[in-house]
Amino acid sequence: MAFILASVVLLALVGGLYLVSFWASATNRTIEKLSAYECGLEPVGDARMKFDILYYVIGILYLIFDLEIIFLFPLATVLFSLGSLLAFWVVMIFLIILTIGFLYEFFHGALDIINSI
Repeated sequence: MAFILASVVLLALVGGLYLVSFWASATNRTIEKLSAYECGLEPVGDARMKFDILYYVIGILYLIFDLEIIFLFPLATVLFSLGSLLAFWVVMIFLIILTIGFLYEFFHGALDIINSI
C-alpha cells in the first residue's frame, strides 16, 4: 500500500513540475537564437546534410567486433583456471562464429572502404 501511495505522489510531483516548467519558462525566440551556430560565423549550406551510409556501416562493424573482443579477454584469463574441455570448446565455437561473421563481411565487400569512397 505504501508503495502505491509513494508511486502516485511521485508521479503527481513529476507531472506537476513538468507542467510548471512550461508555464514558468520564458520563450524569447529570435532569428539569431533559432539559427544554426557555427563558431560565430554565418552558416554555410544546410545544417542537415546527409551522411554517407559508409559511416554507419563502419560504426556498426566496430561495435560488433569490439564487443566480441571484450568477451574474449575474460575468457582468455579464466579458461585455464576452469580446466574444462567444455569451456575450451565453448570458446572455440565462439571464435568460429566470430570468424564466419568476419569472412561473411569480407567477401560481401563490407570492408572495402577505399572502393566505397
